[in-house]
Amino acid sequence: MTAMTTEEIKKAQHIVNEKIRRNLRVYDEETSYKKAVEAGAIALFDEKYGDVVRVMKIGEPLVSAELCGGTHIAFTGEIGYFYITGESSIGTGLRRIEAVTGREAEVFIGRRFSDLENMARALEASTDNVQEKLVSLISELDNERKLVLSLQRELARKEAETLLNTVEMVDGVKVLSARVSATNQQVLREMSDFIRDKLGSAVVVLGTVWQDKPAFVVNVASALVARGFNAGDIIKQVARVAGGGGGGKPNLAQAGGRDKHKLDEALQAAKRIIKELYFS
Repeated sequence: MTAMTTEEIKKAQHIVNEKIRRNLRVYDEETSYKKAVEAGAIALFDEKYGDVVRVMKIGEPLVSAELCGGTHIAFTGEIGYFYITGESSIGTGLRRIEAVTGREAEVFIGRRFSDLENMARALEASTDNVQEKLVSLISELDNERKLVLSLQRELARKEAETLLNTVEMVDGVKVLSARVSATNQQVLREMSDFIRDKLGSAVVVLGTVWQDKPAFVVNVASALVARGFNAGDIIKQVARVAGGGGGGKPNLAQAGGRDKHKLDEALQAAKRIIKELYFS
């Protein structure tokens, strides 16, 4: 059984409140368990019932009937109001609805409306157009993020271009291992793609500090993959120097570490690792 949708929750809440407004009579009767169930009374979950049960009924004609031994109201109008606060799974095919009623519903809704008023003040909006203002702000934020990412990519490409002349040869294979200022994994990966495309048949190992931890990417040209080079194997050993690990495909792998102070040491070890893996 899947989670209730917002519309389903609203519909259930509406049905209950409609019965409350009708101020239906609530009454009980004792009968045998067998007769009660045959008559359609609800026996909740796996409760244990005796031979004689108490059946709580609502409305005439009957709206609801279930087995229960609790204390109840005389009329549904005494409930006041019913507000669903949540619903969750409690087992296969079973879901629990949690709600507040009467005074507690009033307090709960009051808190929600107070939160809405505070949000409206923070947004310099009225309570009627908070959603509209939020959607507008989210759209603006999304556009700003796209602009920042575009600028990051432009700066990253310029930085990558300056690294092209730092490539070294390891037994006839181009290897470029460098620390860069990429601010996220996506930009780091794009930098490695750019450098690999510019160098042709090469192994590119880049590292940066992201979220206060070292991050690495290894990019291997297809021609070298065909010769047995594997980015996943390389990055495992590079990242291990910085206390981390990772993996990926033979042509592209990403990894993280735990010690940002070991970033440079790990990058410096890349050439030795490649030599030991493929030329020993």
